[in-house]
Amino acid sequence: MLKDLRHIPGIYIPSLFRVHYQPGGPVKGVEPLLQDYQEVRKAIIPDIESFPPPPAPVVPFTGLIHDRLSIEISRGCTRGCRFCQAGMIYRPVRERHPDTILRNAEEALKNTGHEDLSLLSLSCGDYQCLLPLLQALMDRFGDQRVSISLPSLRIDSLDPAWMEQIKRVRKTGFTLAPEAGNDRLRKIINKGLTHEDIITTAQQVFAAGWNLIKLYFMIGLPGERKSDLEDMVSLIREVASIAGKTGRKAKVNASVATFVPKSHTPFMWAPQLSAEEGWERINALRNSLKGSRVRLKWNSPKLSWLEGM
Repeated sequence: MLKDLRHIPGIYIPSLFRVHYQPGGPVKGVEPLLQDYQEVRKAIIPDIESFPPPPAPVVPFTGLIHDRLSIEISRGCTRGCRFCQAGMIYRPVRERHPDTILRNAEEALKNTGHEDLSLLSLSCGDYQCLLPLLQALMDRFGDQRVSISLPSLRIDSLDPAWMEQIKRVRKTGFTLAPEAGNDRLRKIINKGLTHEDIITTAQQVFAAGWNLIKLYFMIGLPGERKSDLEDMVSLIREVASIAGKTGRKAKVNASVATFVPKSHTPFMWAPQLSAEEGWERINALRNSLKGSRVRLKWNSPKLSWLEGM
């Protein structure tokens, strides 16, 4: 049966390969044992239009953190952030047609009763027809008070015209992912954002009427220094100061996750922080942000360490 499975794309059968190791543990090479099973072929859906989202997603009886309808608008990403596994393995980029998305959203919203619609993608801002799609969705569902959110929006792809469409109903939190506290470390991870980009975007978001910005960061990135954590605190406080100038009860949430090296990425062999080191850095951030209007959240460094293992 195992030999029959080898013909299916995406199936890896460990017993049909022999792994050779270098002294100390690193993999030296992988030797196929069958002539017609030299490598595992990647399983990919060339046309995601042929695989629509479920028209009637299950609605749970209990409240959820992400209690909304989610529809995938594209798959794949070309940005090449060096820590991102999904960006590497889900290439090439494939997009759904706006008319298909509108039709899928209409059917699923009718069947579920959700009042929030999230457009899913690794980088929503790179979707080629995003503005016409947002306009069509808001024109269709605005009277029903259905809000639209873009959870994976890169700062350097943000268009003020998108904000005008999204804020036509309800303004939920606006998510920004600087990942690191300064330009130097962002260049190392290939996240092409500048400090000026982040601050300008925060100003635009609060000026457009949002009362909450969510910032996402990582600690333990390759090349991270103590000064990078200090710069992270400075950046968070600067965004919080912009919130304070709005005259409203605007807030900033900052979420911190421990970097986990992922296979198939340029950082796959990078070292990972121990749980103890992770807690030290998180506690340093907590102490540095005391007394600010920032709510700091974090993932457990122990769970991140287990994920890496």
